[in-house]
Amino acid sequence: MGKLILCSGKRTDRPYVLPATGYRIYSIEELCYYIYNNIYSIDETLFTDSLVDWIRTELCLITRAEKLEMSLKQGADYKTLLAVVMCSSDYYSEQEIKKLLSTVDEIRTMPPVRRWFIKANSFLKRRQYAEAAAQYDRLLISEEAVDLGPKDYGDVLHNMAIAALHIYGPEKALELFSHAYERNHREETLRQYFYTLWLIKGKDAFDDDASKYQINEELREDIVIRMEQLSRDARLCKDMDDIYKLRNMKKSGRTTEVRDKCERMIGSWIDEIRGAKHR
Repeated sequence: MGKLILCSGKRTDRPYVLPATGYRIYSIEELCYYIYNNIYSIDETLFTDSLVDWIRTELCLITRAEKLEMSLKQGADYKTLLAVVMCSSDYYSEQEIKKLLSTVDEIRTMPPVRRWFIKANSFLKRRQYAEAAAQYDRLLISEEAVDLGPKDYGDVLHNMAIAALHIYGPEKALELFSHAYERNHREETLRQYFYTLWLIKGKDAFDDDASKYQINEELREDIVIRMEQLSRDARLCKDMDDIYKLRNMKKSGRTTEVRDKCERMIGSWIDEIRGAKHR
């Protein structure tokens, strides 16, 4: 899970796979850690019969599993279910658990769009780009989206652009960054727009739009320095020449050659990785 967790309870060889994220949990401490650090993106659906069964059979926390099972049958509220699990180990102090439950109260009083935005951002932070994009879409098509001011709407589009960059590529991200800046007028959004524009269309396109947007000289120089350095670094990559050739081959319609060359390149990378593992 990205952090060393000291476990005093049993650690099973058969992990519980969280349905929403695919994370594998091996101990009660890891479960508590996950809940504590993802409180904005989880809800009552975390607590299922399969989770109860896993706590009972794999972690041998029979009493705790029975308590959680009884709470579910009685229709206990979300905070009660959280408390049952969080008190299953000594990983968090009583003070930290109370703070967590207080955070739940704060979340419950937030407008729905704010909760969805935070949840989407948590997916984005964990590089779960498809899940993040789905949450941002849900937010923007909801009736509650009318409550978003221009700045907030632009911030949602900005984050959607980041997710889109990893899912669909820079062309889609460029469009979203443009729409985002029209609303939030944030320098960071404008900066990301120009980075993406340069990546797709090159420096000439950047120069044209930099004049159109009338960006200050300091920002312009900073973007130029960064992108030129990244371009130099890319050219030093041993595979960049082949990648540029592939781009030109694709433009000229040589689809079969592109596919064959891609297969050879991927094969050489696989062989290189396998060789490194054996050294």
